[in-house]
Amino acid sequence: PTLQLEAIALMMVWYLGTGWINTAIVAVLLGTAQSQAGWLQHDFGHLSVFKTSRWNHLVHKFVIGHLKGASAGWWNHRHFQHHAKPNVFKKDPDVNMLNAFVVGTVQPVEYGVKKIKHLPYNHQHKYFFFIGPPLLIPVYFQFQIFHNMISHGLWVDLAWCISYYVRYFLCYTQFYGVFWAVILFNFVRFLEKSLVCVGDQINHIPWTSNIKN
Repeated sequence: PTLQLEAIALMMVWYLGTGWINTAIVAVLLGTAQSQAGWLQHDFGHLSVFKTSRWNHLVHKFVIGHLKGASAGWWNHRHFQHHAKPNVFKKDPDVNMLNAFVVGTVQPVEYGVKKIKHLPYNHQHKYFFFIGPPLLIPVYFQFQIFHNMISHGLWVDLAWCISYYVRYFLCYTQFYGVFWAVILFNFVRFLEKSLVCVGDQINHIPWTSNIKN
């Protein structure tokens, strides 16, 4: 459904224009497509779709690189850490909240004893969706992905990643111009992370988070 949703979104802009209502619908379609591609690449990353690892790896690079603009090597490194030390602080990147939030039963107590007050954590339930989705994928992940690919020489991943951006901007700058195409891109990432938060973080955060495995 990812490619179909992206095709529908592009056709809507082509035939219906760039009005606010149509753009909002297009953003929802693209955000849903990105969320679907995220779960799809997860299955390929786990080598659980095809019988051979070679095909799983190849399609994984296509989906996460060309359809999402991310890196298979970056994702594998993070996900291997997650499965090796699930919900272990400073080991599992899925519960690394970058001092923006405290989760589980151990971290809040530790921060309270050490009087760590980077943010008003007693109000974190109020600002979660204002900080998490807008900053995680559009800002933090984008920087981390490109830094990881360049610093580790993941040039194949970088080529796939660049192909996503070339495709996106070729499709949408002709309708929105560069500035509004960038705005649309970041809004789509915001919607994507909002959807992912429902399925991903809500499944992870309620688990008991530990300091040791």
